[in-house]
Amino acid sequence: MAEIQKYGATAKWLHWLVAFIVILMLIFGPGLEDLPLSEREQIIMVHSGLGTLVLILMLIRWPWRLTHDVPGPADTMGVWQTRLSKIMHWSFYVLLVLQPIFGILQAMYITEYEVVAFGQIAYSSMAVDNEQVAKIFHIAHGVNGKLLTVLVLGHFAATFYHHLWQKDNVLRRMLPFGKVSADLR
Repeated sequence: MAEIQKYGATAKWLHWLVAFIVILMLIFGPGLEDLPLSEREQIIMVHSGLGTLVLILMLIRWPWRLTHDVPGPADTMGVWQTRLSKIMHWSFYVLLVLQPIFGILQAMYITEYEVVAFGQIAYSSMAVDNEQVAKIFHIAHGVNGKLLTVLVLGHFAATFYHHLWQKDNVLRRMLPFGKVSADLR
């Protein structure tokens, strides 16, 4: 059986869709607290909907990843880089599932306003308002967001390192229309 050279279409779509949403959320999410309550209420509906979408996509993506082969490490990668790459990727999966869960749990206990994702999922109605519990999940959501930001920046740095300095196929094999060079791995 031939070795897999690039990621399949489903893996690529899931990767880029989650990446796009998460990057938007990491950029704009932290500023939500500073908005006036009326604006925050409106924007949090979009934020909670996108977070719910990320959770759904990750609950599809994780089993997909476990049941489908992926390309092996590039020939340019040493043992420590391969190990770090695996730690980083699996950390993404864990944190990307935890982030919306923490957000949903925060929304369930929030006391200031109702959180209704997609205008349909009334998270605030799922539990009794509790400011202390909401604050715990708010902190967890914030810390997890900071960890995700560090991972995203590290992922960008590693991607560009491979593409610009190592000149291997690491980036090309995940790009939607990336052409993988046969002489590179």
